Amino acid sequence: MRDKRLDRLDKIDNDLPKVVAKLKQRRLKVEVEPLVDQKLIRQWSGRCVEPLRIFCEKVLTDLYTHYTPRSVNELLNEVVQRGLRLEIALALASQYDPLLSNGTLLRRYIDEGYVDWDYLTSIINGFGYRFGVDELRNLLSQPVVEVPRRRFSLPRSLGLSIAKGLKRQ
Repeated sequence: MRDKRLDRLDKIDNDLPKVVAKLKQRRLKVEVEPLVDQKLIRQWSGRCVEPLRIFCEKVLTDLYTHYTPRSVNELLNEVVQRGLRLEIALALASQYDPLLSNGTLLRRYIDEGYVDWDYLTSIINGFGYRFGVDELRNLLSQPVVEVPRRRFSLPRSLGLSIAKGLKRQ
């Protein structure tokens, strides 16, 4: 007398080719999600000066791939709050290696505003650009100009205000 468990396993073995054939016939919808949030990259790189925008996108992609979005955003927010150049901070951050703990130039830039222009030029030119030291200094020494963001506002004719919780004025 055969064991019922063995009979069940034999049945599964016999049905396996049919199941595999059915699975092969089914179409799979595969969605690939990027590892990095492209919206964040576009937002931050949009603040970079035009000739270096692609450089900023490359560095941001690399940073968001290797570090948490929160830590990258905190660093970039600190740079922006101090009125410093995002391009310089990104170039210095691109050279950071946590194993070597070589973030002193980045920290010094954030704390003191110090920039080693020769080193900065070599970093950016390493990404395929051809800037001279003076040319890069002139480009990045211009004051940071924030583009005013358009805020949503209701038409005044309605007499409504978001600040007052959509109550009539």
